[in-house]
Amino acid sequence: MARRRGGDSTRDRDSVATAGPRRRRGRSLAGELKADGYTPDIALRSIDGHLTRTGTQVMAWYRLAAQAWSFRSDGQREILIRQIAAQLGELQGRWLHLRVTTRPYPVHVWAESFDNNAVGRMPDVAGALGWDGFLEGEQRHLMGLSMSDKEVFLGIEVSGRGMLDRWADLAAPVLDRFLPAAARAELAALESEVNHLDVVVAGSGLDAVPASAEDIAWLMHRSVALGLPAPRSLASVPSGTGRWEVEDLATFTEGVSVTQEPYAPTVKVIGRVRSQTVQRNVAVLSVGLMEGLRIPEVDDPWMQHSDRLPFPVEWSARMYIRRPEDVTGELQRQMGKVRSQIRHYTHDHDLEPPMSLARQADRVLQVEDEVTSGLTQLNTRLYGWWRIAVSGRDEAEAVTRAQQVLDLYRPKVLIEHPEAQYRYAREFIPGEPLASTAYRRRGSVTWAAAAVPAATASVGDRRGIMIGETCTATRRPVAWDPWLAQEVRRASGLTAIVGGLGSGKSFLTGLIVYKTLRAGARWTLLDPSGPLAELTRLPELAPFSRHINLLRADPGILNPYRVVAEPRFEHFADDEDPERAWRRERSLAAATRRRLVLDVLTGLLPYDVARMPHTRIVLLRAVREVGGATDRHPGQVIDALRRHAREGEEHAGVVADFLEERRELPQAALLFPDTSREDPWAAHQDFRLTVLTMQGMTLPRPGSPREEWTDSESLAVELLNLASWLTQRTIYESDRNLRKGVALDETHFLSQVPTGKVLIDRLARDSRKFNVRALFASQLAGDLLRVSGFASLVNAVFVGRTDDEEAQGDALRLLRVPTGVGYEEMLGTLSPRPRHDDRPDDTPRQFVFADGHGGVEKIRIDLEAPHLEHVREALDTNPDATRVAAPGIPPEVRAPDEPTDRSVPQRLRPGRLDLDGDVDLEELGTLRNGQRVVLGPAAPDDVVLERGTVVPSEAELLADEDLALLDDEDHLDDGLLDDDHAAGGRADDGGRAGDGGRADEGVVDGASTGVGAGEAGR
Repeated sequence: MARRRGGDSTRDRDSVATAGPRRRRGRSLAGELKADGYTPDIALRSIDGHLTRTGTQVMAWYRLAAQAWSFRSDGQREILIRQIAAQLGELQGRWLHLRVTTRPYPVHVWAESFDNNAVGRMPDVAGALGWDGFLEGEQRHLMGLSMSDKEVFLGIEVSGRGMLDRWADLAAPVLDRFLPAAARAELAALESEVNHLDVVVAGSGLDAVPASAEDIAWLMHRSVALGLPAPRSLASVPSGTGRWEVEDLATFTEGVSVTQEPYAPTVKVIGRVRSQTVQRNVAVLSVGLMEGLRIPEVDDPWMQHSDRLPFPVEWSARMYIRRPEDVTGELQRQMGKVRSQIRHYTHDHDLEPPMSLARQADRVLQVEDEVTSGLTQLNTRLYGWWRIAVSGRDEAEAVTRAQQVLDLYRPKVLIEHPEAQYRYAREFIPGEPLASTAYRRRGSVTWAAAAVPAATASVGDRRGIMIGETCTATRRPVAWDPWLAQEVRRASGLTAIVGGLGSGKSFLTGLIVYKTLRAGARWTLLDPSGPLAELTRLPELAPFSRHINLLRADPGILNPYRVVAEPRFEHFADDEDPERAWRRERSLAAATRRRLVLDVLTGLLPYDVARMPHTRIVLLRAVREVGGATDRHPGQVIDALRRHAREGEEHAGVVADFLEERRELPQAALLFPDTSREDPWAAHQDFRLTVLTMQGMTLPRPGSPREEWTDSESLAVELLNLASWLTQRTIYESDRNLRKGVALDETHFLSQVPTGKVLIDRLARDSRKFNVRALFASQLAGDLLRVSGFASLVNAVFVGRTDDEEAQGDALRLLRVPTGVGYEEMLGTLSPRPRHDDRPDDTPRQFVFADGHGGVEKIRIDLEAPHLEHVREALDTNPDATRVAAPGIPPEVRAPDEPTDRSVPQRLRPGRLDLDGDVDLEELGTLRNGQRVVLGPAAPDDVVLERGTVVPSEAELLADEDLALLDDEDHLDDGLLDDDHAAGGRADDGGRAGDGGRADEGVVDGASTGVGAGEAGR
């Protein structure tokens, strides 16, 4: 884009080189040939820090902070607009240049921060997805999404430049050598004014900071090379460098060419991106007439509308903040014109004036009143020009995108497509003059502030796990570090995950647990229904995980006296009196055990007996007698009740009889330990992932009254309460600085049990001290709000699809989002159901995510990366009949609670079968997802695919097909195999495939259909 004037001299260099040492008149010595001075073809002449200088103007550039707009009340939004308007009003008499551009999401910056933040991550497992592969896969997936961050810059005129300032610029090389103070005199004189501007724009509203050298370099690149693809990164500016001289501006202008054909609707921009020549066509639009927008009551900020488009949009606005005296004089002139026209109608022609003249007169009087009364800053007037630039690979694409912008804004805002595209495109470059005064817009600073150019999606952080992307007007990745609140911001680690059936709560919990496990955290999960236990079977997690089905575990694992951890003295080393603090916590733990035993045994009694006042008295006396030590158990309480009955307390005997009856239930053995054995929980403490499940347990229907619960349901609630307490033992039995996590499902039952509420409150209060992230999942937010103090202690909140009106209001209160302003209905539109009932509802789930630090946005959970396909399959809880297969789990990923006498197939390497090796022919068959389906005797030429499927040698490939193509199921033809070899034999041996297709298809498709379903039916 830059050009040089003149060139090298054409004098005879040889004669100069051979000249004598004496200089001849009119001749230069060797090396003294001078080219003409470099002059860039842009108006900018130098950059000093965040100040840019042209021949006539000095401007200070600032970077505006992102402003949250979603899920705010109208009152909060109006406050933001007024704050911005007040700051603009402080800039009276100055020109402003607003630039909105984009920067690709800094994937490498996130990856580096995430890698550095992954403290104590688990070792890699041979043959499984390692840390490097995981991190690389995350980066590749992010880069493939092509998302970007909005960046907003504001240039403010500091002062004009006189003849002396321009002369000093020309003489700068000499002044820098002999009078350096004179060369810097202009900037020194402006220092106080610049400091004043720094303070004005730093306040709430704009929240601006002076642009850094990297910011200025990015702004110049995006402006000079308008429309070209944004590079992933620019060459870093040398440390301490904040000044670009005239010659240095070639960094931005060299290698960029901007041209326009006569009357063409676009300009052609050619430049270099990553050492390749790239061409784009750019269409520049201008904002025209605009009807009165009701922001924020009805309309969104009008500059934010363009964020909805699926392509990047650049904005450039030139504004002049008018002085009140200038506005008053103009208003008087306009009012004089209107009155003169009215008199012309009434006096000269004796006619009624048009109503339009009356409206103009009323408007002039209204503006005059606004200017002369109220807050001066909010009523200040301005005029300006707003330009929009869109680009395409060719002119047709650029024009099509320009039309999309026009369609987006109509009918309330007219977007014009002017001529002179080249001059309009140059307006985007800092320092360039205005191309044309056409399409000037006039209004108040409040009207301009209502554009809220920095409004964007702002949620999450830049160092945590990637959980998804925003799906509001602005689309950007969402990273979340669950331990940032505890370690940096000294906040609670309490998290609520709320949503109805099928809203994706388990999927989201599994995603958070898996990715944070890879980054070094330790988790204990209570998942009564059991789908999250699949995480323990993933090859990369299996050696560090255990799955305990509590209903099949050792007796006494839920002993109420053992589920409450004993405080450790080293946890109180930082207290003023460690000994006293430790003893206090031990007493509190003993009291908690006594209360827990009292609640559990009361819950086991029939409802009519439990509600009797005398029952509580006799139980309390027996529990107090047994005490609260960790070596006690509920059987001792029953023994104490028997003793009290013998002493004459008849009701104690009645209560003991009922408890003995409940003790006979199979699941009740979990409460009564085998005193000859050690604590079954304490035997293993080195697992990074522990998943507790209770498959087969029958819980009461949510919301059903206590008196309607059956005996088994009452026991199930108490076991769930005890299991929840068991999960928190890992918190207090490990180093308090370790990153730990606890995830509890079905927490709505905890809110119905007194000690369940105590557990939630304790986790909330201790989460910061012990560096814990606690996830509480529930179908209804109201169940969590019933826990005293939960709403004030909760840090992060995820709310999925919620249909009930009352539940929607509770969810918004949990999110700390205003109620009664229309957000309730939006919760019912999350994760829209597919229109076709015959298709599985496997669309990514949506949540409203509050990060605990002021950010609230609607996000889409993302686990679509190719390297996490096995995780996605493991977390998929949707039923599918085609997955039915014979049981069997590879030994290396067998959960500890699974029986060891189950027949386990051998994994075979891909290729031809080697029957001379250690292959058990009786166990040989098809391995589908680690499970065996016997097909019949194997032959020496049978083939093993990557998934472990054995394909008979008679299965013929089509002509010229390579054997490796068998692994690509999606490209196989239905006729690949002969009908004789269906299901390992003849088609009539196994019936039809599970999906209604031919049975022979199942031999090749080792993932979903055919053989698995056929075997299940035999």
